[in-house]
Amino acid sequence: MEGNGNIWHLKKHSNGEATLYLDVPGQTQNTLGRPVLDGFEAYLSELEKSPPEALFIRSRKKSGFMAGADIEELSGSSPEELKALIDQGHKALKRLEALPCPTVAVIHGTCLGGGLEVALACDHRVADMGASFGFPEVQLGLHPGLGGTERFPKLVEPATALQFMLTGKTINAKKAKQIGLLRDAVPDRHLDAAAVAAAKTGKKKKDRGFIDGVKHTLEMSSPGKRLIASRARKEAGKRFDKEDYPAPFALIDLFEHETGSDDAFEAEARSFVDLSQTQTSKNLINLFLRREALKREARRPEGHGISHVHVIGAGTMGADIAMWSAMNGFTVTLQDIDNKVIAKAMGRAHDWMDGKTDRSDDIRDPLDRLIPDPKGDGVRMADLVIEAGPEKAEIKQKIYDGLMGELKPGAIIATNTSSIRLETLAEGLPPERTGHFVGLHFFNPVTKMPLVEIVSGETTSQETRDRALAFIEAIDKLPLPVKSAPGFLVNRILTPYLLKAVDLIDEGHKPEEVDAAAEAFGMQQGPVEVADTVGLDICLEVGRVLARELDHIGEPPERLVRKVEAGDLGKKTGKGFYVWEDGKPKKEDVETPASDLEDIQERLLAPLYEEVRRVLDEGIVASEDHLDLGAVFGSGFAPFRGGPCTTLRQKETPSQEAETPDTSSPAEPTEV
Repeated sequence: MEGNGNIWHLKKHSNGEATLYLDVPGQTQNTLGRPVLDGFEAYLSELEKSPPEALFIRSRKKSGFMAGADIEELSGSSPEELKALIDQGHKALKRLEALPCPTVAVIHGTCLGGGLEVALACDHRVADMGASFGFPEVQLGLHPGLGGTERFPKLVEPATALQFMLTGKTINAKKAKQIGLLRDAVPDRHLDAAAVAAAKTGKKKKDRGFIDGVKHTLEMSSPGKRLIASRARKEAGKRFDKEDYPAPFALIDLFEHETGSDDAFEAEARSFVDLSQTQTSKNLINLFLRREALKREARRPEGHGISHVHVIGAGTMGADIAMWSAMNGFTVTLQDIDNKVIAKAMGRAHDWMDGKTDRSDDIRDPLDRLIPDPKGDGVRMADLVIEAGPEKAEIKQKIYDGLMGELKPGAIIATNTSSIRLETLAEGLPPERTGHFVGLHFFNPVTKMPLVEIVSGETTSQETRDRALAFIEAIDKLPLPVKSAPGFLVNRILTPYLLKAVDLIDEGHKPEEVDAAAEAFGMQQGPVEVADTVGLDICLEVGRVLARELDHIGEPPERLVRKVEAGDLGKKTGKGFYVWEDGKPKKEDVETPASDLEDIQERLLAPLYEEVRRVLDEGIVASEDHLDLGAVFGSGFAPFRGGPCTTLRQKETPSQEAETPDTSSPAEPTEV
């Protein structure tokens, strides 16, 4: 028989076992909120009265097990409401833990945050090989809040557990089994059998063996936890400023002082609520909600109509765009005039994919979808053609001339230009093609940078823009719509900031001082290191474009010109403002007075803020929210500050709290 509920569904099997399914209505992913917990507690009461032989907890969503807490509900709750919600969750999971029957979390797809904490409260966890696991709370200025800080270190090596929670990164099922999170990780077809096998072991906890058991006991002792916490605190101090990012340090404190009693759960709840009230967490949550809203805006019910992508230019950017598109399910043909460049791109794609997966068959399909195409035969079949040629208008226009007569009707032509106006590039296009021309500005490195600017020119049709937005969302990037203008958004606000860094070096400041000032503000990388990473030749070219197009921006500094003329282009040549070894810049240790750092900060940020105001006045982006997202995810602006617009508002009104954006209907709840 099956008892139906709105959210939870309990199915009782003829052998005395039972399966409790979660399927939150109206959502593509299961999230944990008050209605979910209310329904869970109701079924727990039934299970406590009449325990089954074994209980399996599963999801009916294709997307996965559980994605975590409903962040919109979390952000809209008062401290008292949030504390009550966490207490309710703690109580429910303790009741699950106390059931007399063996409990098994049967996991597929996404298992994150609060969803993972539900799984930890079960006796056993089994998953298919495609499942992923993580505690992303730290990325929102929080830490696990439903018992994860207590249960996880008891299950796996304590140092591993702490590091996993501190990074916020996800791991696959194979890794999850290796660290002891899973009892078994199997192909999907064997998942039911693995769950049954787990249940047959009863409520027996993990057998560590004598040596590992002693090791774990010592590590969980007060001296052991102190040592692990001390090391973690030292490492966290290298990555985070405690004042700017308090969550990692609060998490370490909880770990160090965990008592194994109900007091530990109470301490976790209080710490979580306290963190939720910090400006850092409010800004990060606000940023998260705005990002999710932007992604929802990009989706089209009718889809993007793109299945075949043709990329012209197999250099670093073109190769990575092609590889990323193939990894995300698209057939991609990759064209270049140099066969050796294509061969290098294919090897690069193989190495990158191989490093991201655990089995050779995981990369077979995407590699099969990535097709070398030196003659450009794929143009005739492509729904989207992406030009990734050199940043010269005449070269790009020559590429477009070669496409005419080959493209199928309705095919989109996209350029990956970083700074040239679309109107300039479209000058030679026939009138019937100008509506299909759009900018897709990816950032380097494509595999790490989440943002893509969707650039609309004066003749770009709404249909082309919307399809481009939907395509970028489909390849798991953040699609930001911008108007065609010199430098678009990110390079427009970033370039004056980078050029000011060179001016400061000209005045006698060391590159390390300039970068230290920016990083002290919270930038993910200092401007000098960013310039070296992007390439000084690219910075010079973008600077010259902006100087030609915008009266208020002067010519790039002579020091930058001389560097480029000498061939010192930064990371890619091994020397720029820094010397680079093994992909990292060699930096001197410098001691700079705090007052000097503050002066450098103010001078660095002044041109960036000025350009932010101009961009908004010119309507290059639709809103301050969009500008903040572009700055954080495209230029590395300090995430905990919420973006330059949020920072300026909070400077003008220090007591102002981060506003929660209106993401009401048709939004679905977001999760951590």
